[in-house]
Order: sequence, then C-alpha cells, then structure tokens
Amino acid sequence: MDKFYDIAIIGAGSGGYAACIRASDLGLKCCVIERGLIGGTCLNCGCIPTKVFVRSADLLRQIRQADKFALNAKLYGFDYNAVSARKESIVQKLRAGAEFLIKSKGVDIIKGEALFVAPGRLRCGDEIISSKHIVIASGSIPAELPNLKFDHQFILSSSDMLAQTSLPRSMVIVGGGFIGCEFASIYNQFGVDVSVVELADQLMPGADKEIARRLELYFQKQGIKVFKNDLVISAHAGPDASVKLAGGNELACDKVLLCVGRKADIAGLDLAAAGIRTSNGFIQVDKTLKTNILNTYAIGDVIEGYQLAHVASYEGVLTVENIASGIACQADYSAVPSAVFTYPEIAFVGIGVDKAKEQGLDFQEVKLPLSAVSRAHIQGETDGFVRLLFNARSGKILGAAIFGYLASEMISGFTIAIKNGLTVDSLSKTIFAHPTFSESVFEASGRARA
Repeated sequence: MDKFYDIAIIGAGSGGYAACIRASDLGLKCCVIERGLIGGTCLNCGCIPTKVFVRSADLLRQIRQADKFALNAKLYGFDYNAVSARKESIVQKLRAGAEFLIKSKGVDIIKGEALFVAPGRLRCGDEIISSKHIVIASGSIPAELPNLKFDHQFILSSSDMLAQTSLPRSMVIVGGGFIGCEFASIYNQFGVDVSVVELADQLMPGADKEIARRLELYFQKQGIKVFKNDLVISAHAGPDASVKLAGGNELACDKVLLCVGRKADIAGLDLAAAGIRTSNGFIQVDKTLKTNILNTYAIGDVIEGYQLAHVASYEGVLTVENIASGIACQADYSAVPSAVFTYPEIAFVGIGVDKAKEQGLDFQEVKLPLSAVSRAHIQGETDGFVRLLFNARSGKILGAAIFGYLASEMISGFTIAIKNGLTVDSLSKTIFAHPTFSESVFEASGRARA
C-alpha cells in the first residue's frame, strides 16, 4: 500500500534536515528517507567530528605556549583514544537531538535506500512512497583517483581517518584543498609527521594566492611538508609503506589520507526511472533548484556548486518555502561564507582579490593586521589580517577575507554586510563591543573610509 506525502525528502543530512523541519513548520505532510545515520556527512563524519579534534588540537597548542601567559604548565601527553571517544559522544548526542526534533515535528523517518520508480514515486524496501513533491538531498561521498583507491586500512578516506582510534606516526595527505589542509593542521598538532601533496601550484586551489602562500608558510613553520605541482604515482603498504611522487620524492608513511574532493551520492537512486537529468556526475537544476522533472528538486552536494553544509541547509529551506508558497524564488549565493579550520583559521565571503582583478572590477582594498586589534594582544594571537574589498565609487562591500584566530566567527559580520548591500560607511558607523576580535570588522571598514 502506498504512503502519500506532500513532500518526500531523500537524505537526512544538513539539507534534508533543514528542509523537513521547515516543511513541518509550514504544515506540510513530510517524510525523510535515510539509509544511514541522521545528520549525514556533516554531523557524523565531517564538520562536527573534525571540529571536536580541532578543539583538542587548540588546547594542546595553548598548553604548549602557556609560558607566553606567565603560566608554568607542563604537557604530559594526551590520549587520542579518549579524544576519539569524546568526538563520538558529542556526535551521538547531537544526532539523537536531531532525530528527536524531526520526530517531534511529526515528520516520518523512513530508514532505507530510496530509488525512483517513476516521477513522484519512490521505492524504499517493500514500501512505495508517493509524494506531490520530492527533494533529493542524498549528499556526497569521498572521491578516489584512478591509481589510488580506498582500501580503508592504508589508503583512507576522511571518514576512515575520523574513525581511527590510534595515531599514525606519519601520514601523507593527497590533496591540499580545504579538507586536506584541515586534517594536516589537526594531525600535525597531534604530533603526526604530515606531508601534503597537491597537484595545483598552491594549497587550497581557488583561494586567493596570498592566503594560500601564508598558509603554506605556517605549515612549513609547524613542520608540515608541502609538495605542490606534484602527484602520487604509486602507494604501497607493508613494513616499508610509502608513496612515490611524480617529482621523484618517495615519502615513507603509515597512512595515506585521500582528500581529492567529493562526488554526488546519486548512483543508487535510479534517476533514469524518473527521467532526471544529470551532468558531470551532478543533478541538473535551475536557479530555483528544480530539476527537469515537475515537482522534483535537488539540493546540497548532489548539485554542482558549493559543497558546504550551511549552503545545503539554506537550499533546503528555500526549496520548501517555494513549494509551500508557489513562488519560485531563486537561490542567492552572493554572500556564502567559507571557513577553513586550520591553524591559523581562514575565512572568506564574497569576491576575492584575484577574482576582482580578473573581472576588471573597480575596487579598493584595505588590510587590517590583527596586531592592530587589542583583543589579539590579550589572546596572544596577533598573527594574521583582515582584508576588505569594496567598490571604489559607491563604497559597497564586495568581499572579505580573514587569516587568523577566530576567522570563522568574524566572517559573519562581513557576510551580513554583503547580503544586505552595506557600504563601508554604514558598517563603520555600527557600534561593536570592545575589546573583541569582531571589532576588527569595524576597524577595517573605518580604514576604508579614511
């Protein structure tokens, strides 16, 4: 017997979770189908567990630097297995909370794998689900390379790495993007000998070159070895485990962590049965996140664009509100913040310097060193800067980048400014609390007015 819904959502990750909660709030009968764990990649093997590790790494670094604060402290080591256990405890608590909220909203959670049998109809086990609207939010999985496949013992995915309960002595990270750089920073602070191999000519391809250079310098200072314009041509496990690079280097290592991007997790959905179009491995959607099939939508990592949990959540809410209202509002990506939880942190929003120059924009740039911020001295974190880009004529804020302590927190001020079309003049007339790191947003905008 068929089950009937107003909205059926495939996937209970960041996008699907936000979508089903909003659907309930708007009075729509909704189900969410999940074959794995509630919370998806972000909660279970991505954003949340890595940040638990970042917190432990931060405390280790601070204890080692205790003498800077006139404290006589000694580090006797740490228990990585206990760190992993804390990570799992936090993840389980948040997952249980998410599942409770979904159920409390009256949303049906259907455990199993969904596949299309026709437009508007899904099969999940022995059940057929019919829905007026379907939202595909099945997320993504780690990508492999033709010559490097996950064996989950020696060659690991990010999920595999987070599941380890003991530290390797040495690790080669293949891929110097956001994920690879975060893992490099974390495990370096945990005492692992880390090497990063990146095919491009800089870390974090796509980021402004100055920020990539700054991060590389910090990595080298911290003992992380960086190999750019290079690639792994072979890897072998065993007593003399190592990887060989095209550039001629051979790196001994206990583990290889493969961080070469993520691909849409859509292979098992049988999209062809519903006639849903794909391109380059992603589901095709228009600017309102509709697929080519009536009343069928796709959000998050299954569509080409930002592979960020907060973007998926935004898209989930937008899609449901469009369904409920009948108004086809377009997704607005003009102010999408990104944060990289390395040490130091990196965050940016809007347009960067390199892109602004490529596009020939009439812009001006202001850079505020964190050494000009009182709280940075108090905290002992004066390295880094806040960079602000604005239209040379109107003063409208175009973009911002932050390199330094708490960058992930400070970027929100600039995100609000860009989203609402604020100028440096209006931002500089806003009162910020003192002494705080966030007042660097005010200070940078004030310098832009000068």
